[in-house]
Amino acid sequence: MKRTLLFIERATHLKQLCYELKSKDTLRILAAADLSKGMELLKATPSVDLVVADYDLISSAIQSVIPEIKAVAANPLLLIAGQASTNELIECLKLGADEFVEEPDQDPDGFLSSLEKLLNGSDRDNQSSFQQEFDQLTSESHHLVGQSKAMMDMKKMIYKVAPLDSTVLILGETGTGKEVVARMIHSLSPQRQHNFLAVHCGGIPDTLLESTLFGHEKGAFTGAYRTHKGYFEVANKGTILLDEIGDTTPSFQVKLLRVMQDKQFRRVGGTEALTTSARVLAATNRDLKQLVEQGQFREDLYYRLNVITLRVAPLRERPDDIPLLVRYFMQIYSRKHNHLGVYLKPETVAILEKQLWKGNVRELENVIERLVALSDSDWIGASELPQEYLQSPQFNFLENAPFLPYAEAKSLFEKEYISNLLKRANGNISKAAKLADMPRQNLHLKIKKHRLKAKETEEVAEVEPVAPISIAE
Repeated sequence: MKRTLLFIERATHLKQLCYELKSKDTLRILAAADLSKGMELLKATPSVDLVVADYDLISSAIQSVIPEIKAVAANPLLLIAGQASTNELIECLKLGADEFVEEPDQDPDGFLSSLEKLLNGSDRDNQSSFQQEFDQLTSESHHLVGQSKAMMDMKKMIYKVAPLDSTVLILGETGTGKEVVARMIHSLSPQRQHNFLAVHCGGIPDTLLESTLFGHEKGAFTGAYRTHKGYFEVANKGTILLDEIGDTTPSFQVKLLRVMQDKQFRRVGGTEALTTSARVLAATNRDLKQLVEQGQFREDLYYRLNVITLRVAPLRERPDDIPLLVRYFMQIYSRKHNHLGVYLKPETVAILEKQLWKGNVRELENVIERLVALSDSDWIGASELPQEYLQSPQFNFLENAPFLPYAEAKSLFEKEYISNLLKRANGNISKAAKLADMPRQNLHLKIKKHRLKAKETEEVAEVEPVAPISIAE
């Protein structure tokens, strides 16, 4: 089977090197001497398997060219060759390039090896590893999206606790992805071949919650027309997630404690003691230790649940994950709403990165779906964002302080203060330090700590555009 390669380069040395890899009988070679002709040829030839581009030709428009190449129907692999700085190389890979080979003339063997590796990968499944990752994330809800330190640490902990049979307590604000963490634990555990069942404990009457978890006998209460198996019985050797466990009543907690201690329970209205081997995971956005002190949560149950604790960081603590999350959600909703090839303009992404996201990942997901569903263009600008996101995010200390740990509230206040200080000083650090009556070196360290930009003004800084990658059928 022939593979189609498109070379976008002024010279022809890359193409000649390619002929040394395989004979002309196994490759179909297309070539373009400039970027515009290369893009025309790519769009006119949907069967292109691999694009080899000279970095010098695409560097001036790198933020739009790479997403445009990756967005065509064939979803070609992309190899970039040339000289670039470390930051430029990283930028290319972040935008979707599959491989970057520096100085191919000086290392032809390395270039040919990279080319062959991509082609062999294409032979297997016609998808790059980057594409496979996104397809897996799209089709399976038990994977965390993010490469920040907080997310990487979380993933490491998940891999450690997943094989164990211990109870795990997952803490985090609403919308951070606690259930996603629970599903990932289950998918990596020995119980993965059995059921994963999640029940939201908040706002459910005790009788209904008991019936859901423990089941009920026929005639146990009005409307119980038949025997019903509960989650502990159905899950058996699987996993049960008790979401918002902090909202349960003390009377229910007593019954749950027995299951945790003895692995035994009775259906509502029943007398037979049943056993379960289900692993219990619990999640909450409340401070259980404080609830124990207030007498609203049983201390013995708290210690039964709090064997291993995982804390899911709120989105404001990991802003570096926002571009990847945006890309992920655009992938999903561009397909759902049949709006493939849609992009976010750099200024749109920059605004999203500056938000506090009180609703965390769930709020961001809703914003992305709205943008994709309602936009009539392929490039979504900042003006299409809901009005509340166009205003500079304001941190109301009095509003948020009671709901945040002191250290986190202090950090948020400091970040907002330094950000506004830089704007007032028009990005001049010396002037800002003078306004704040602070040593310039101290201010510089705080700017670095919060990943702010010294030239931060009312204008939005440029960042890379984020675009979805078409999913191979």
